[in-house]
Amino acid sequence: MKQTRFLLEVTLCFAVFFLPGYLSQGNEPPNGLLETSLMLQSILLGVPQFLLMVYIASLSRETPLADWGFSAFRGSDFLRAALVFVGCFAIFTPFAILIVSLPSKIARYLSGGFRWKLTGVSQVPLAVFFGLTAGYREEFFFRSYLLQRLDQLGLPLPVCVAASTILFCSGHLYQGPLGIATSAGLGILFASVYLRRRNLHVIAIAHGLYNASVLCLSLLRTTPLSSPP
Repeated sequence: MKQTRFLLEVTLCFAVFFLPGYLSQGNEPPNGLLETSLMLQSILLGVPQFLLMVYIASLSRETPLADWGFSAFRGSDFLRAALVFVGCFAIFTPFAILIVSLPSKIARYLSGGFRWKLTGVSQVPLAVFFGLTAGYREEFFFRSYLLQRLDQLGLPLPVCVAASTILFCSGHLYQGPLGIATSAGLGILFASVYLRRRNLHVIAIAHGLYNASVLCLSLLRTTPLSSPP
């Protein structure tokens, strides 16, 4: 009975908070510019969604809130997040080097897909908050929440990580082969760090900083190679 309830909870949370975005992939504006109003809308929707997911999880008597990766933020958490952030680019860089070394026709195919781009430098502070909002929202669901619930459903740990990563990657199909491959690497990295540390802040901040950094790098390129998860 408990497992049935967990499965229903997971399904409903995904359907409510993430499925609409998955189904709308490919409906982005043709110029790819990330308008300020769109970032504000995402933040205003993302923050209450994150809080509601946390509230739903906190209602579970079987899993105290502390077991979801929440703890008092410490200075060492930011240092660890910075190291994971560097790891994010360590994952992306080999893919970028591979694409640069391939024939142009294959490179265009692999690096194809939609990319967001900031409209100007004035958006950078908002882009950081936008990235962190997405980081906490996605890391709580795909790592903290989903890994916990899949484990409670009795699935082996490798299966839990694989399921979480596949579901995470499915939200990045619009980014093309390079975006999907990068998302897979990031998903495995974030899952590995979370399972080792059980600290949501570390992976959420790293994820958010990666998002913001890629958006900022879009100001330097007409067509950036990668866009934020």
